[in-house]
Amino acid sequence: MATSENDEESVLYSMRLPRVPVDYPASFTADDASGLGTVTNLTLAGGEIRCNIQLLPGAHLSLYVQPPSARPSIVIALAIVRWREGDRCGLEFVRFEGDAKDQLKDMLNQ
Repeated sequence: MATSENDEESVLYSMRLPRVPVDYPASFTADDASGLGTVTNLTLAGGEIRCNIQLLPGAHLSLYVQPPSARPSIVIALAIVRWREGDRCGLEFVRFEGDAKDQLKDMLNQ
């Protein structure tokens, strides 16, 4: 599958952001599957999730991340799988639901 120049720029940008290691439960709904996983690192532009569902690069999904301390779920309305290695996938966050982007930004800055 060929990637566009914009896709490559987006991936490079997200790789430059500092990654925050986390261990947050998550649920997702993809193009043709749904499941549970664990988000293992986050940036404002994306993150990494471990799951046992085969999410292929290019797949679109909605992601619901449950941070600790009774904070509300962070809802990413659209994420794109950018890579897969074993049970790990790299996600690019494209569109957030409501104030989820600000919520994520606040959480990453603490």
